[in-house]
Amino acid sequence: MRGKRRRREDEDHSYWLSYSDMMAGLLLMFVVVISFTMMQAKRQYEADAKALAEQQTTLEAQREQLTEQQTTVEEQEKQLAEQQKKLEQQKTTVKEQQELLDEQAKTAEEQQKKLEEQQKTAEEQQKKLDEQTKTAEEQQKTLDEQKKQLEEQQKKLDEQSKTAAKQKKELDAQKKTNDEQKKQLEEQEKQLTEQTEELASQKSTVEEQKKQLSAQQSQIENQQKQMEDLIGIRTELVEALKEAFSGTAKVSVDSKTGAIMFDSSVLFEYAGDELSEDGEDFLRSFLPQYFDVLLGDDFRDYLSEIIIEGHTDSDGTYMYNLELSQRRALAVAEFCLEDDGMLDLSWDEVETLRDIVTANGRSYSDLIYDENGEEDSEASRRVEIKFRLKEEEMVDQMMEILNGE
Repeated sequence: MRGKRRRREDEDHSYWLSYSDMMAGLLLMFVVVISFTMMQAKRQYEADAKALAEQQTTLEAQREQLTEQQTTVEEQEKQLAEQQKKLEQQKTTVKEQQELLDEQAKTAEEQQKKLEEQQKTAEEQQKKLDEQTKTAEEQQKTLDEQKKQLEEQQKKLDEQSKTAAKQKKELDAQKKTNDEQKKQLEEQEKQLTEQTEELASQKSTVEEQKKQLSAQQSQIENQQKQMEDLIGIRTELVEALKEAFSGTAKVSVDSKTGAIMFDSSVLFEYAGDELSEDGEDFLRSFLPQYFDVLLGDDFRDYLSEIIIEGHTDSDGTYMYNLELSQRRALAVAEFCLEDDGMLDLSWDEVETLRDIVTANGRSYSDLIYDENGEEDSEASRRVEIKFRLKEEEMVDQMMEILNGE
């Protein structure tokens, strides 16, 4: 009994599992069908929306075209109304003439009736009646001719109406062309006025620029004269230095700038920044002679600055060599300007030098290369003494202006 109940429970359980699987399958199919239906509906909606947008675009274009056609039709209806009014007036005139003819014809009929009555009442008047009949016939013929003339006039009026419509169309086209030409003429007059004002402004600017150019030309001429004077002074000073040190092997004078250059090994030990005894002896023999030339009566008033520069080779870092070159340049400057009289200079000369001497370190920023393009280390380790003349900065600016920089 217990086993039978257990088997029945298992069958019920299997039944419900099968039922559940079936419902799950049906639900899945329902979901798939719904998804497919929604996708189809979405595609159809997008297609309908696209078609509707295209129809909307087409309708907008047709609406614009219809609006233009409506405008054209209204203008044509207006022209036709004017022509119709003229035709109505002409028809009224023709109708009045037709009524007059009808009255005349009626009168003729009455006369014809009277003639017939008179013919009945008196044969004597037959001849007179025949004459009146003939007259009536002639009048009828005249009326026919007048009617024919009226028809011809109506035909001419129709032709005139067509001609008038054609002339009206040509007149409208000519009016449109005249309006466009008038608008173009107004635009050209406006541009001409603006160009005239701009030309006047440009003319004023050119006059001002001419004045400025004249002033600049005068300034350049003055600066040119100063430059020529300074070039002459520099040339004389360079020649004086070359003559003063022509027999000194350790000193070289730059023939263009007048800069004095000598190896640092003459003054310092390798990597050192204190003057050696040989270096001090060299400076004692060199500097007084150098300062005698620069501070002489011929050049003292033109001298602006004496620059002592230290240079190194590329061995080591830039900052290390910068400090080394600065200390070396400073050591030479101190030797020149010390109060203990290291040089045989007067106090006035020392004071003058203190105002114009500067010391700079250049590290290895200005190396010297041999003919093969390789660094010449010994030549690069040097000390240079340069000079600047007064107003050279102004001359440099003038040269930039002359060169168009």
